[in-house]
Amino acid sequence: MHFLFLFLTAAVQGVLAEVEEVIAKPGDDILLSCPVNTEACGDFHSLKWYREDSRVYVYSPLAQFSNGEGVLVDRGTLIVTNTSADLKIFPVELRDEGEYRCEITYLDISNNCPVVHFTDVRTVAAPESLTIVDSNAEDITGQVVGPYAEGSEVAFSCQSGGGKPEPAMSWMFGQEIVEGETTVSEDTETGSVTVTSQLVVRVDREHSGAALTCIVEHEILDEPLNAQIQVDVNVPVSSVSIAAGVSGQAGVEMSLTCTAIGGRPAPAVLWIMPDTVQFQVEESSSLLDDETFESVSKMMFTPSSEENAKEVSCQAINDIMDESLEDKAELIIEYAPQVNVKEGNTTIAAGDEATIECEVDANPDELSNVQWFHNDIALDVNEDRFEWENTATPSLSISPAQPGDAGEYSCSAGNKVGQARSPLTFRLLVTAAVNSVTIQDGLTGN
Repeated sequence: MHFLFLFLTAAVQGVLAEVEEVIAKPGDDILLSCPVNTEACGDFHSLKWYREDSRVYVYSPLAQFSNGEGVLVDRGTLIVTNTSADLKIFPVELRDEGEYRCEITYLDISNNCPVVHFTDVRTVAAPESLTIVDSNAEDITGQVVGPYAEGSEVAFSCQSGGGKPEPAMSWMFGQEIVEGETTVSEDTETGSVTVTSQLVVRVDREHSGAALTCIVEHEILDEPLNAQIQVDVNVPVSSVSIAAGVSGQAGVEMSLTCTAIGGRPAPAVLWIMPDTVQFQVEESSSLLDDETFESVSKMMFTPSSEENAKEVSCQAINDIMDESLEDKAELIIEYAPQVNVKEGNTTIAAGDEATIECEVDANPDELSNVQWFHNDIALDVNEDRFEWENTATPSLSISPAQPGDAGEYSCSAGNKVGQARSPLTFRLLVTAAVNSVTIQDGLTGN
């Protein structure tokens, strides 16, 4: 990605009057234009590209030679057409900044054609790092520092590295702008710039809990970069609570919210969940009127029936606490019935009574639409021989049993969440009744 800006310069014989400026970031690919006019000027013997005083590309159509040189030996490509011989640089590096020119050597020099074209390349890069260090040169970015004695003077340094050109750096202490002493250094090999601002501040009581922020602004950044520390009188968290609303439905994403109040610095909030649960967390913190923090952690997960009645815990702790504060809650997870009939075989005589039980695990356990199936066909349980109970453990009684009742039985049940049918079946065998017994005459024993 690159941006082109055109500037007009005075025309010089043999030099195109139009100078391009190309602004590029590291990793971009740029195309530097070099117009040629073979129709008016004839063929050319060679074309050379220079960066400042160093040649970076040479091309000769007659010698059939095209090659990058110097810093572009592996990154330069020439794109030649009847009207141009443009130099492509990829990937751009910070050190590629400078004045580029292409020089064309036409075979016929009597046509007074432009033979030199200039392009200014300016490389820019946002700072790669922003850190605050203490007087011992230790990185304290994002940390809580102190507590310090009232009236003491404390030194900090902010360092921005990897950018180009140098960014503007400033400090904010609470709502007050403070000034540091800035120095700038450049890496001549890579072209990157390091900016360091040293600051000495007097810490007073009103600074307790105040943020000390190093701010970097750069032309390539849409928003400033910030590095921040907190100068603190620290206090522990005073309360932790899980908000009401621990009810959910299996298979449907739900969220729990935990709030930790009264800590300074802002506490870390940790959720303790059943091992079977995968969850995501969104966190936010806000400063209260008493300069302590309210930290809110929103945890999202998709429960299953296994999590019903399981305990969840929210813990909060900050740097000065030896033990975390904790709140616990019991999950209430509604789920569709899980239905089973004990698999097995039972044989009864015709006329006897058979009872089949359906095991149902559901929440809520108020069941509706309990159905029984005989050989996968729904039974008409209103028939006089059938009796059934719609309880937490539904059962079916068949009396008197008939040979036609033999076969496989299963059940289904529903609640407000859903309906399910038992995957297993119960096999019933019904033997015919013995109507008479005959003893044959003439049978004697010895």
